[in-house]
Amino acid sequence: MNYNCHSTLKACLGSILRSRGVGEVILVDNASKDESMNLIKEIIDKRLNIIRLKRNIGLAAARNLAAERAHYGILAITDADIAVDPQWLDYPCLLLERHREFGAVQCNIVRSKNINKIALSFMASTDSHLKDFSIERQASFYNCLFPVGAAFVIRQDVWTIVNGFDSLFFIGNDDVDFGIRLWTSGYEVVCSYEGTVYHKFGTLRSQKRISPIFQFCGLRNMLFIWTKDLQWITIVKHVLPFTIFYPFMAIRYGGVEGIKGLISFFKNLSLIMDKRFKVQRLRKRSDNQIIQMMHETGTLPIDLIINDFRLLINFFKRYKK
Repeated sequence: MNYNCHSTLKACLGSILRSRGVGEVILVDNASKDESMNLIKEIIDKRLNIIRLKRNIGLAAARNLAAERAHYGILAITDADIAVDPQWLDYPCLLLERHREFGAVQCNIVRSKNINKIALSFMASTDSHLKDFSIERQASFYNCLFPVGAAFVIRQDVWTIVNGFDSLFFIGNDDVDFGIRLWTSGYEVVCSYEGTVYHKFGTLRSQKRISPIFQFCGLRNMLFIWTKDLQWITIVKHVLPFTIFYPFMAIRYGGVEGIKGLISFFKNLSLIMDKRFKVQRLRKRSDNQIIQMMHETGTLPIDLIINDFRLLINFFKRYKK
């Protein structure tokens, strides 16, 4: 998916087209206003299919659009600020082939500026309880709550069952929502230490015209997740007791845009409740089975509040020095 990724798009496409096992590449351009699409005119490959949109429909909807046009049984999702290793698909696809219980496999994401550092800040690991894994590389993967949207593979039938990404999210935490829905629908999500991709972090968030969108969607999208994905007992225990903090959290994470996002949540509440009905109908696993991973990834309100308090304490400690 591309939106104004002038500095990374050409390298991204080149690395994917040179990699092994790629049957087709579907590039969705979300109405970019920079020169990124002009840079790739010289790339001629019959596997490359470009969809140029006249308006920005958001990252989540763009991924859904690409998945609808795909013709192969395995989908590999990635972004324009990624470069991939030639064998990035081999091991993740092997895991999907050998384990039908795996809904999605997260690739090994490393920082492009420091390839020796694994970038796992978005994921939580737990003691592996995966069963009947017969090949030698048993320690090469582990459970995670969600597959980071920057690079993961998934079977197309699983994508269809859980209805892909939620386009209402537009951008931000859409992959968290996707992972929770995979788990509650009965699938497992794992992260592989193999299948490496190189991520240039902050490409979108650093753009001045993009950052307000992240501020707007930040807490709003977490409220979407809590309302539609969790069981009522989880909402009563882990969400409702902290509602008094939400306006402060909206200001903390987005300022004016955060407050607008909070208002947007209430405006979309009836739609979210309709989505909740569909999500809960697919449920095959209790929240209790993934609650620890939700805590480890800071997905629940108490974790966001604790993180804010820690930042505040560290600020005062530095101020006193």
